[in-house]
Amino acid sequence: MILLLATLFLTVFLLVLLAELADKTQLVTFALVAETGKPAQVYLGVLGGLFAVTAIGVLAGSLIAFLIPLSLIQLIAGIAFIILGIFSIYRARRTQKDEETTTTHGKRVWARAFILLFLAELGDKTQLVVILIAAATGELLLVFTAAFLALALVNGIGVIVGDRARNYLGTTTIAYVAAIAFILAGALVLFGTLLP
Repeated sequence: MILLLATLFLTVFLLVLLAELADKTQLVTFALVAETGKPAQVYLGVLGGLFAVTAIGVLAGSLIAFLIPLSLIQLIAGIAFIILGIFSIYRARRTQKDEETTTTHGKRVWARAFILLFLAELGDKTQLVVILIAAATGELLLVFTAAFLALALVNGIGVIVGDRARNYLGTTTIAYVAAIAFILAGALVLFGTLLP
């Protein structure tokens, strides 16, 4: 029995880890850290968002899919990322003119990261995998733990890379890179939503 549970844990962990490497979630995490320069606050927000969305996937994913069409959730998330990217371009231009770094309060950074990562993962392929495996096995806690740890690892890598990039690139360059990353993430979500 223990070997079976360990195999299930490793399967879920590797499925989620591999599915999320270089995915929009990691891209958003990287961009937030690079843009704000607040890796700890971003990572806390990211973990909170991922915890919430993974719990929803394990406990109530099928209910959400029943009440709100998945395509609507993905459409809203895609549009939100594109709007954020456009807003980031505006902020980059303002920063470039002022040559001042715009600081964001830690509480706002945490909340922004939480909301963005929650939206990025809500209805995502990994959430669907979590829903299916949890339903098929009945091992809710094990599936949740494996999926959450994989998501935390992938996005921890995004935090480290974003923080390092901030040290080597100027604030304005980072702001433009973050804007492009948000727009790209939104386009990927919309592309996946609009094309079956």
